[in-house]
Amino acid sequence: MNFLKRLFKKKPLPSTELAAPIAEEVTICLNRAAELRLSGQCKLAIIECDKVLFLHPNNHLAYHIRALAKYSIDDREGAIKDWKRSQSLREILK
Repeated sequence: MNFLKRLFKKKPLPSTELAAPIAEEVTICLNRAAELRLSGQCKLAIIECDKVLFLHPNNHLAYHIRALAKYSIDDREGAIKDWKRSQSLREILK
């Protein structure tokens, strides 16, 4: 993002630019998390999402997948928290 545009924005935008190796690792972990959640291995999916969020803390897809996985294992409070975070990040990135 252009420096001047960023300087005059009301809310600072989270960084979405990652180095190529990190971006590739994030993509692999997100795909694995989605597959694990769909196969019913929700705890492993949560671990994969945690890896993504360690590398890229503003990744709304990781929060989204983790929210669905937490909901599946009856962690309603955690699911709601992650879902809200996912939605707020999506709004910022629009």
